[in-house]
Amino acid sequence: MPIHLDVFHPNRIVVVVARGAITSDDAVQAVREFVEKGMIHYRKIIDVSTARSDMDVEQLKGLAALIRSSPRAANRGPLAFVVDRMGNSLAQVFAELTEAERPVKVFTSLSEARRWLDENSTV
Repeated sequence: MPIHLDVFHPNRIVVVVARGAITSDDAVQAVREFVEKGMIHYRKIIDVSTARSDMDVEQLKGLAALIRSSPRAANRGPLAFVVDRMGNSLAQVFAELTEAERPVKVFTSLSEARRWLDENSTV
């Protein structure tokens, strides 16, 4: 799978690294793993800086709806996307779709993303 999850339970953080071509099925599978393993409240860094996808806005809305359907959706942890210098419009669109529900921001640096998570959450 082109999406890899590293979970750090003591710090309640998940680092997701997506590489290469990502399908909507790949994204759905990763979200289901978050939900099934009870990690929806964890802080998340999602690095899509070297990923590409042909997902559209409707598929992103479906992904957001899947997350909202979790029994613990109200307790979602902050989310930081890491994109390449050119930006990742899908990450930005997803952030805009969910920004009213929890802290979410897009970065071009992993260190900036981690710093923001530390400043905007408690462990």
